[in-house]
Order: sequence, then structure tokens, then C-alpha cells
Amino acid sequence: QLAQTFLDQGVDIIHPVAGGTGNGSIKAFFNAQKWAIAVDTDQYLSIGPPTNAAILTSAQKAIDVSVLDFFNQVAGGYLGGKDYSGTLANNGVLLAPFHEFDSKIPADLKAEITALQSKLSDGSVKVCTFLGRGC
Repeated sequence: QLAQTFLDQGVDIIHPVAGGTGNGSIKAFFNAQKWAIAVDTDQYLSIGPPTNAAILTSAQKAIDVSVLDFFNQVAGGYLGGKDYSGTLANNGVLLAPFHEFDSKIPADLKAEITALQSKLSDGSVKVCTFLGRGC
């Protein structure tokens, strides 16, 4: 229903940050010949055809990288005590490939995305944390 409301308002791209429960929104946008940016996994692969044809990319959690990183910390003597956050800097999150849209994304836009990822990684562009205030 919410996806339909967005479509009724003229939205072209949706980013349903809801894991698999966002599949209905992606399907609604596919049916309307619009697009989605998926979340958590490379949903282009997990949602499958034909609906994946609406997915521009996915904001992925690299759970495998995060778990391995944590295990390596423990093996090195880390005893815990602080939360682990996956970031671009520690490869705990990533942007999935553009798949069939790759040739349609201009090179200058790809370069801009890469530059922004670098700035996010090195901290020159700040983002709010989940519990951040004043953002």
C-alpha cells in the first residue's frame, strides 16, 4: 500500500529498507516499470526474475566479512565490550553491482559514487550513527 502511495505521488525510485519484507514494494515498482534500490543482500540475485529487473543496486550488509572480522579479533585476544559496526572502511557494507543497469549508469556518476564512498570511508564525509543526535 505504501509503495502504491509513492507511485501515486510520482516517485520513480524506492529504497525499501525492510529486507525481504520490502519485496512487495519492489514488485509494485517493477509492475509500474519503475526502479528500486534494494537492501541487506544483493536482492537482484535473491529476488530473481522477472522482478529483479527493477533493481538498480542493493545497499548490502557484508555479514560474512563482519563475522570473520569479529572472529579474527577474538582470536587475537579481543574480549568484547563494544559494538561492532560494519562500515565502508572495514568492508562491512557495500554497494552491489548494477547488474543489467551497469551500461546505463554514466561513467561520471560511477566515479562520483566511488569518490563519495572514499570520503565516507576516510571520514571526510560524516554520517549519523543509529543513535546520533543533532544530525
